Amino acid sequence: MDEILKPSVIASFTALCISLITLYQFFKNQRFQQKQFDKNLNRTLTNKLYDLRIENYPLAYEITDIIYKHKGGNYDYQELKTVLENLIVWKKGIVNLIISVECRDSFYDLRDVLMKNPANNQEYSKEQIDKIFQANKFFRKQLRRDLGFMYREERLRRK
Repeated sequence: MDEILKPSVIASFTALCISLITLYQFFKNQRFQQKQFDKNLNRTLTNKLYDLRIENYPLAYEITDIIYKHKGGNYDYQELKTVLENLIVWKKGIVNLIISVECRDSFYDLRDVLMKNPANNQEYSKEQIDKIFQANKFFRKQLRRDLGFMYREERLRRK
């Protein structure tokens, strides 16, 4: 009786071990496929995001190109008001959905600086000039940074 039972117990135990290993491999493979699917989905969404940014961000550059110092190192008040109005219009709509948090914050900083009236009639103070210059520079830097992620990801993928 013992001779008949031993091979069947060994066969059952072996079959159970093989089933457990197969189950483990199945779940491991399923988890891997889910990660691959999520990664591909994220890449697709990221590509759409970058396409929208590439389509909308150049207008912000065109608008902020108007911000420059005139002879004497000051800004024209009316030009800055026009820039402010154009930036506010630019940010409405789809840009609100695609802009990064950092870029949005730098936009608000620039907007707040441009909303301030000149300190001396139509002339900005040195402090205001510096704030306008820095806010504009930082906003444009954040726009470039939003687009730069795309190139960084490509470089990492090639390595």
